[in-house]
Amino acid sequence: MELDIDKLKRQRRLNVQEQTALSKGAILSEARYWWKNGIPKPLAELFRTKGIEKYIVLDYEQDYPGISTDIGLILTSERQFFEFDVDLNAERTELLKVYSWTNVSSKFDIAKGKKGIGKTYGYLAIEVLRELTEVD
Repeated sequence: MELDIDKLKRQRRLNVQEQTALSKGAILSEARYWWKNGIPKPLAELFRTKGIEKYIVLDYEQDYPGISTDIGLILTSERQFFEFDVDLNAERTELLKVYSWTNVSSKFDIAKGKKGIGKTYGYLAIEVLRELTEVD
């Protein structure tokens, strides 16, 4: 059964299945955006130096006031979650500084079903990873 995400966004009360659909829709939307548009080359090169070829972007902020130029969260094909905090030049053609590169996988619960919430964020992110990269 396909759920209408736009309709669900307007509802006040959602059951677990509807909440899960909204959460997955948000993850998929962010991942698809960066999958289609690409991330800056210096960032992709940084990921390659870390041995990461296949990944999805779960969160990515550019030029957010009061922080580094680029921060975000990715999920690799090895099912590892990494947070990054870097500075790129204004044109996003050069990596200036890496402030942090952290494996945060332990922060994410990977469960197909938890009472009251259904599939966890980590589980949904892995589903999206599989869909976009065809990784099992």
